[in-house]
Amino acid sequence: MSDMQKGLIPTLQEVMSGAPHRFCVLHLWKNFTKQWKSKELKGIVWQCAKSTTVAEFEGHMAHLKTINCQAWEYLNKWPKQAWTKAHFSTIPKVDNICNNTCEVFNSRILQYSCKPIITMLEEIRSYIMRTMAARKVKLFGKPGPLCPVQYKRLEKEFHFANQWTPIWCGDNMGLRYEVHMWGNKVEVNLGEWTCTCGVWQLTGMPCRHVIATITHKGGKPEDMCHEWLSIEAYNKTYQHFIEPVQGPQYWAQTQYTHPVPPHKRVQRGRPKKNRRRSVDEDNVTGHKLKRKLAEFTCERCGQTNHNIRSCKNIGVPVRPKKYVAPSTSNEDDHLLSQDEQALNEAEEAAAHVQQDPMEINLSQPHLSQDSDMELMVNICHNKVVLSQPNLLQHSIFIYYNYSCLTFTCRSLQLLFHQ
Repeated sequence: MSDMQKGLIPTLQEVMSGAPHRFCVLHLWKNFTKQWKSKELKGIVWQCAKSTTVAEFEGHMAHLKTINCQAWEYLNKWPKQAWTKAHFSTIPKVDNICNNTCEVFNSRILQYSCKPIITMLEEIRSYIMRTMAARKVKLFGKPGPLCPVQYKRLEKEFHFANQWTPIWCGDNMGLRYEVHMWGNKVEVNLGEWTCTCGVWQLTGMPCRHVIATITHKGGKPEDMCHEWLSIEAYNKTYQHFIEPVQGPQYWAQTQYTHPVPPHKRVQRGRPKKNRRRSVDEDNVTGHKLKRKLAEFTCERCGQTNHNIRSCKNIGVPVRPKKYVAPSTSNEDDHLLSQDEQALNEAEEAAAHVQQDPMEINLSQPHLSQDSDMELMVNICHNKVVLSQPNLLQHSIFIYYNYSCLTFTCRSLQLLFHQ
């Protein structure tokens, strides 16, 4: 699997002509998103890549063609056996569509890449030797026919296998079944180790349909896994080891001239170690994300994205702590209209005060509601002098006089400011 490098494709065909070559779908998807930004189109790319049957793949491609014909032409030009599971070779027993293994290895050797070529190769060799030795003893003495990782994958399929019902078709060997679930039907052939969904042939791990069939017959699904997934195959993988190498001081001396290292040309600036990230990736430094601060304002000039220490407006005086921004022209017009209205009301109130107040006796009952309302208006305008007020009437009289006095003071204050 490669990241669609142009030089590796013909080289692998020449050196390893029989080995299947795949593309990393993540890099294919990133190149696709540079031209088409729609979320629906981005999702269809992954649906096509994860399709395990030809019919499912063709259905997603047909849906893509109805939405955008140019996007369909872009995906259709790539060889299908290189980026979709439906056309993958069933020989490797691996269904990976992303080159995560290579990315992990590159991140591990990042600390050695800045060293000279001989030192870098020696550090990488030492790292691989330590890793293989640690993997060799990691599963030593573990029971079970499968590795722990494969058992976890099998447990996930067990959860979905309960939803499927196998039905024997009546063959003489008893190996062919039809598995149902809510109208969906697939065929499972235990003799040929095949299933209609294609997952069993592609990964070597029994799918949910096969697990439902095997448990129906009373068998064990781990017995139907491919031999390459067993713990025995894992131990055979790490049976070999890298030979230790002695230091240069113990090497045999020869009559040939020692190789001279090339002239090292130091470039300007700090050397770059991190890989180039795409536009949609976050700029990560080390193992921590970059801190995103909220927008802050300078205390001196009031501008954003800098503080008073880095402010370049030296001549501007520092604003007070409780600073209120100046109002806009609309606010000024609104306040001016309020002041004019208050001034007019104050003049009317002053004119009412200059008139002679009328005296009434509140002890006499008032039978008319209109007369009561007129009395209240006269009290508000200071036209009434209460002769024998009770407690409630006296409170109303004091309250309205206090309100008028406050209003008059506010109006005089506005006149003074003007």
